[in-house]
Amino acid sequence: MAEGRLFVAGTGPGKTDYTAPAALNAVRNADFVCGYMPYVEAVAEYISPEAEVFTNGMTRETERVEKALEAAQAGKKVALVCGGDASLYSLASLVYEKAADTDIIEVIPGITAALAASARLGAPVADDLAVISMSDLLTPWEVIKRRIDAVNAGDFVCAVYNPRSRKRMEQIEHALKVFSSRGDLPCGYVRNSHREGETLWVGRLSELNTEELDMSTVLIIGCKKTVIKNGRLVTPRGYTDKYGE
Repeated sequence: MAEGRLFVAGTGPGKTDYTAPAALNAVRNADFVCGYMPYVEAVAEYISPEAEVFTNGMTRETERVEKALEAAQAGKKVALVCGGDASLYSLASLVYEKAADTDIIEVIPGITAALAASARLGAPVADDLAVISMSDLLTPWEVIKRRIDAVNAGDFVCAVYNPRSRKRMEQIEHALKVFSSRGDLPCGYVRNSHREGETLWVGRLSELNTEELDMSTVLIIGCKKTVIKNGRLVTPRGYTDKYGE
């Protein structure tokens, strides 16, 4: 039996222009492609006509991982397609948790939403960055609250994933109240980053309308050094302070 291989491929923020060539090659050469349906559809043109394809919906991540591992263990070349980066809030860790043979696994990194949003908004991520998801589906809210406090105490630039859903609205309000203790910080969001219907906004915490946030939005909140320049967020790295103009 041929030795199987499982590529856990992050496809980036949206358009395949921002997908790593290694990820597209993994999809192109795969005997078995699986993933959340919208992510697989995004790379459909690269899938071989001979490849078997398995897709399913949200909250069925374990099923996708098990299907991918079964195919790889059967000797197939498998591409498990993930949006953004395969490690951050994605399936790479679950693959390693479930795998009996971890030597068959290769994780291919992708551009995660925080960095994609940062590029659209200017250059807010130039120093230390914290990333927090407001989703309490897998992480208890009490834990998230402690992390919000820690990020605020450290004056980090913060990328907020999954800021608000139709059923979960109070978490982001709590986070903004905490972050506002540092002042009326510059902030911005990108909805549907690098995809059709993309929208951007830049302003200050006091101006932010949380009703415009949803699960397809990444909110970036600056630190005390962050400024708004010509409608863009910029966090100085410190070069001019150290080396002069």
